[in-house]
Amino acid sequence: MPKPSALLCATLVPLVGACASDNDLAQRGRALILGMDAKTLQTCAGIPTRTTQLNPQTELYSYEIKYENTGGAQITLPLIGGGFKFGGSGSYCHALVRVVDGKVVGINFTGDNDEFIGREGVCAPIFRGCLRADERSRRAQTAGGAG
Repeated sequence: MPKPSALLCATLVPLVGACASDNDLAQRGRALILGMDAKTLQTCAGIPTRTTQLNPQTELYSYEIKYENTGGAQITLPLIGGGFKFGGSGSYCHALVRVVDGKVVGINFTGDNDEFIGREGVCAPIFRGCLRADERSRRAQTAGGAG
C-alpha cells in the first residue's frame, strides 16, 4: 500500500501544475495581445484609462489597476530610505501598450506590480478578459471542427 505522503504528492502535483500563477497570466496576456489590432484589444481589455498620440502612426494606451488591500506586513527598520514590505504584493500596475498603424507592437508593465512570488503578477487582471475570449474562441473552433 502506498504511503499517505506519496498519495498526497501524486494528487497535489498535477493540481498545482495545472494552476497558473498571476505572473504566468500576465506574461500570457502580453504574448496574446502582441500583434492584435487595437479594436480587438479594446473589445477584450476595455477602453484604456488614458491614451496619447505620439505621432500620426503611433498611440500609447495606458491600462491601470490599483489594489487597496495588498496584504503582507510593513516592516520599517532604521534604514536610510525607510523600510521594506514582507509577505505582501504590489499595489498597482500600469500596462503601457504601444499601437502602431492600428496594431499592438509593444507592452510594458510598470508600477509596484510584483507579488510576493513572481514578477508583474498584479498586472494579470488587465488582459485576463483577452485570455478568456481567446479560450472561448479556441473551444468554439475545436467544437466546430469535431462535429
